[in-house]
Amino acid sequence: MSAHSRGQDGSSCPTAPDLPRKLTLTDYYSDPAHSIIDPVRKKAYDAQMKPLMAALHAVEKMADDYRHTGDVASAECVATWLGHFASDKAFEDVSTNQDTYVQGWMLGAYAITWLKVRPALSTSGEATRVSSWFGMLADANSGYYDSRPRSTDSKNNHRYWAGMAVMAAGIATNDTRRYRWGIDSYQVGVEQIAADGTLSLELARKSMALHYHLFAAEPLVIMAELAEANGGDLYRADGDALARLVKRSTEGTLNPAFFEKAAGIAQKETDNDPNLLAWVLTYDRRFPSRTLDQILSGLSSTSAIYLGGEPPAAR
Repeated sequence: MSAHSRGQDGSSCPTAPDLPRKLTLTDYYSDPAHSIIDPVRKKAYDAQMKPLMAALHAVEKMADDYRHTGDVASAECVATWLGHFASDKAFEDVSTNQDTYVQGWMLGAYAITWLKVRPALSTSGEATRVSSWFGMLADANSGYYDSRPRSTDSKNNHRYWAGMAVMAAGIATNDTRRYRWGIDSYQVGVEQIAADGTLSLELARKSMALHYHLFAAEPLVIMAELAEANGGDLYRADGDALARLVKRSTEGTLNPAFFEKAAGIAQKETDNDPNLLAWVLTYDRRFPSRTLDQILSGLSSTSAIYLGGEPPAAR
């Protein structure tokens, strides 16, 4: 189908690319702890991901342009692109664990972009098609984790990212079951946060322990925000467990000594990466601290690719 359209103000919407229905991805770590990157496998993985990330970045920019300017044409272009991807049944067919993780990341990011522009799209002809696509991906993604409750990835950061994706899709599709699955995933995460703010499954990532604590905190914070926007309160769950994780991981960004001792190895630098740290903006607006302000001052951007672009900022 053609994805080229013209907005209400006469501006042109670029043609949406075709995205694959079938994913064929494998991970790129070479050790049991998944902490050492195999450069050859990583290069192959990045090549496969490049068109997916380019399309996602383009949609996120449109959605954030709408948020900042109110330009309805940008919102309509998001709908056009997502409708095209829905027609392609993008990411529907998965066969590896990594395929499933990518399916979840794509679903979460695209569902959030849809939620950003939805207020401008009350008469969008794409709504039914996009909603059906989100629902299909959400049910497939949650089904993977439900089918293997004892596996590590059903308890670690992968489950939290899936929870965020399915929760956002639940809101987008007005489906309480999916929304609740997201909340249950949040509980899976916060119930594992130790008194010292660590997650044992992420500490096991050796030199990547700090990285994956931040990567685990990211979807948990956004799920708490999604709940706030829908009349819930997850921030206080399990005795403010999320606050402990955020404090430990963000302090580790400035000084990794705790993680070096706990994991028994030097930590990979976080490099002020917005894709790991943009969510700090959201958390700092609710729970300001000098540590968070210091992190934010070092970020070149507050847009994160798997959060649908710029994350929500509490008012």
